[in-house]
Amino acid sequence: MSTHLINKIKLFLVLGRYNYPIGALLLMWPCLWGVFYKTNNHENLIEIILLFVIGSFVMRGAGCCINDFFDRDLDKKVTRTKGRPLASGSLNIKEAAFFLCIQLFIGFCVVINFNFKTIFFSFLIIPLVLIYPLMKRIMNYPQFFLGFIFNWGVLIGFMSQSNTLNTGIIFLFLGGVFFTISYDTTYAFQDLKDDKKFGIRSFAIILEKKSKRNIFLLLLLSYFFFTLSLTKIEGVGFSSNLILSLPILVCYVMQFFLFIKKRYKLFFDFSALTGFIVLFVFLTANYL
Repeated sequence: MSTHLINKIKLFLVLGRYNYPIGALLLMWPCLWGVFYKTNNHENLIEIILLFVIGSFVMRGAGCCINDFFDRDLDKKVTRTKGRPLASGSLNIKEAAFFLCIQLFIGFCVVINFNFKTIFFSFLIIPLVLIYPLMKRIMNYPQFFLGFIFNWGVLIGFMSQSNTLNTGIIFLFLGGVFFTISYDTTYAFQDLKDDKKFGIRSFAIILEKKSKRNIFLLLLLSYFFFTLSLTKIEGVGFSSNLILSLPILVCYVMQFFLFIKKRYKLFFDFSALTGFIVLFVFLTANYL
């Protein structure tokens, strides 16, 4: 294999953020929360988990390609993003489009293995994924939009196990939405100066003056809805729910202290562990 080809493959992996899988994990966890909120299909459970893992990674990679296509001119101006393959010119538009098509094809091959309702819910979110990169140009709350998109996986995962939605899964979805808003807004604090300079809209700019209070409220709302979701699981008492929710609370307290210390990237990275803890909590609640 030639050096040129190896370098090109590396650039594709960077374009899809496969070299930094935190975002893929943050997309994957909500899918698995939904699966384990009500696990009915035990025979195919391993297959379903594997499909969601593969699907999360390739669709996150595809999303990054779409995002970088729209943002390539803005990325050139921002210190943190100017080295991305499209912004730096290391890859051209045709190469990025080719890589995007490969990932979308893999994603399609994954999704057709699910039942009809799961497939329907999967395709329902695609228009929002396509227009998300434009949100930072037209609204001050793109993190809310991302929170909705990333946690749609809760509903998709749940529909792989159930025929109808319920209040518990809606609470779980809302807990995930506020969690995503908190970590993506925190991540945006890294680019605050550049965003304001170049007119890039962000919820971080809105929260800047009272950032600690607002991030605290976002985490509190997330914890509140996660706990409400636990109360809807049959056979788990109220006191047991509170005890089960404590690991999530501990994670949030740790993340809040990271925010106070302005360790914004570490806060974001730590969110992947928090997502796993949420999965563990709901898995435990269903098997008590």
